[in-house]
Amino acid sequence: MEFKDWFCLKDRESFTIDAKIHPNDARFYFGRHEIKNWMKGQLRRSFVDPGVPKIIIYGPYGSGKTQTLFHIEYYLKTEKPEACRLFPRTIHLDLEMHSKSTHFDWHLQLMEMIGKDTVVKWVEQLRNRGNLEQELKKIVSEPNIISILINLPSGGDIGLSAWRWLCGQELSTRELEQFGVTRNLGQIGSGDLVNALIGIGKLAEVNGEKIIFLMDEAEQFRNVKTGDASESLHTYLRKLSEPQNSSVGFIIAGFALTLDDMPELLVRPDIRTRLGEINIKEIVNLPAVKDVKIFLTELLDELIDKKNAEKKIQKEKIGVTLNTYPFTSSSFDLLCEFASQDPIKALPRNIIKCVNECAITAWDDKKTIIDENIVNEIAPIIFG
Repeated sequence: MEFKDWFCLKDRESFTIDAKIHPNDARFYFGRHEIKNWMKGQLRRSFVDPGVPKIIIYGPYGSGKTQTLFHIEYYLKTEKPEACRLFPRTIHLDLEMHSKSTHFDWHLQLMEMIGKDTVVKWVEQLRNRGNLEQELKKIVSEPNIISILINLPSGGDIGLSAWRWLCGQELSTRELEQFGVTRNLGQIGSGDLVNALIGIGKLAEVNGEKIIFLMDEAEQFRNVKTGDASESLHTYLRKLSEPQNSSVGFIIAGFALTLDDMPELLVRPDIRTRLGEINIKEIVNLPAVKDVKIFLTELLDELIDKKNAEKKIQKEKIGVTLNTYPFTSSSFDLLCEFASQDPIKALPRNIIKCVNECAITAWDDKKTIIDENIVNEIAPIIFG
């Protein structure tokens, strides 16, 4: 019998939860109801003022930062706040930075994740409303950006060069003359690039969409070793955080045990002032046995097919209750105690891994339930 059938799993192969692999897993957010309520509350407020979310979250590895980003996306698309009158176009990005990365590298990553085809579609939809240049002037004040956007839908090298310009890549003098633009984007600094990105955000808005970047792996900013490069990245974020930006939202997640451990450019006073302290949130571990029990109970409730499990318990006379299946009540409590012995290790990732490893061990041994012996074998390896 397959593993999933052995434990009456509901449409899944294991107890592992990974929204990157299984998009439907984004709906899960077990246990930490305070964080979940904070998250929903801040998202609702953000669409009133400043118009889009601007949030930084941090926590240890395995605390659920990535799951938080995916659950935010799920919430925005299934319970869209009333104040969000447009469709939230959420865009995931795993940040990549090296020692000399600058605002150009960050901007390029953001633009590539939006995608040339998407921006072309928005431009074409705007063209269908009338004179494209006049329509663009209603939303973008910079003549260079307008000229580039007009040429972006062109085929071949012209469209590609226009996209390269928007991405902050350097064009030749001949190419600049071809578009009638006076300089390369970003030539005068980070703000130049941010203005172009916000312009794209406004273009999305007139087409009924709100751009919201969900950026993970923010600890990558620690790789930047050059002072000038770090300053350019900080300025880019500061400009994006300004109150007048109501078109391009972002939620940035990074590994840090405390806020002071976050890359310094992300949490300077000028950034925190613009975001507001309430929009900087720690994703904590599960601090007590009761918190672990709530997490584990909710996980099993969602992953186990209760009807099939109840039939199996009755048919095979398995000595467990439906509440803790496939654990016995004592092994369930034992796992929670192991997880809580060291608060630093009481993390969702570790708990899920322990459940999965215990279940695999039971299945391999042809045991219908997870007993204390199995938990005593596996849990010390994961939580020890």
